[in-house]
Amino acid sequence: MQSLHKTYNDEAALSYAILYAYYAAEKYYTMLPELDAGKGYADRVYIPRPQYADKPVLIIELKYEKDVDGAIAQIKRQEYPDRLEAYRGNILLVGINYNRDAKNTSGEFKHHTCDIERV
Repeated sequence: MQSLHKTYNDEAALSYAILYAYYAAEKYYTMLPELDAGKGYADRVYIPRPQYADKPVLIIELKYEKDVDGAIAQIKRQEYPDRLEAYRGNILLVGINYNRDAKNTSGEFKHHTCDIERV
C-alpha cells in the first residue's frame, strides 16, 4: 500500500485551514489568494461581494514558527491595504501564526495565535 505524504505543520497547511474555514463565507466574499497588493503579496484577501458591502475586507498574513505581531507589521510595512483604498475604514488585518513546538504547559495552550486590527 502506498502511503500519502501529509503535511500538517507548515504555512501551506495553515493556508488550507484558512481556506476551509472561510468556505462558508463564499456567499459573502470573493477570495483572492496571493493578491499582488502594495509592495508584495498578501497570503489571503477576502473582498465582500457587492450585495454585502457592509462586511469588512479581510487581509490575512500567515506565519509559521514566527509571531502574529510580525504578520501584522508585514501587512502594514508592505502597504497591502493601499491597493484596497476603496474599502478604507472597513478593512481587518489578520495575522495568524502556527507554532508546531508550542508546549502544553497551561490551560491556555494552543499551537496557533491570531491578532486582528481594523484600518
